[in-house]
Amino acid sequence: MAETFGEYLRAQRLRAGLGLRAFAEAAGMQPSNLSNMEHGRIPPPQDKAAVDSLAELLGLSDQERTRLFDLAVAGRDRLPADVASFAARTPGIPVLLRTIENRGLKRAELEKLTEYVNRLRRKS
Repeated sequence: MAETFGEYLRAQRLRAGLGLRAFAEAAGMQPSNLSNMEHGRIPPPQDKAAVDSLAELLGLSDQERTRLFDLAVAGRDRLPADVASFAARTPGIPVLLRTIENRGLKRAELEKLTEYVNRLRRKS
């Protein structure tokens, strides 16, 4: 079974040594709402600032932060908030995404594209 946002959030909270009540208060949430989120009874936040805040409080690495954003929208047919924010303010991203979809790129091809873009970034 795939990991949910709530399961991941709880695991990261416990790894950080934070109790439910202390973490909820630091995040500006009611402990009952945090518990409900961790148990999948209420949906994860969709707002970029809210997810960023949780990640920051947990001291997540870039990779862990990305996982948190991805899990926040899993099964919702939406882009993670950090990606949607970037796409909205960056000309050309919708065209790029449509091109990828129209070409029917597979996972391996997307990984190669990502590697190519990463090499471009290092050269700049």
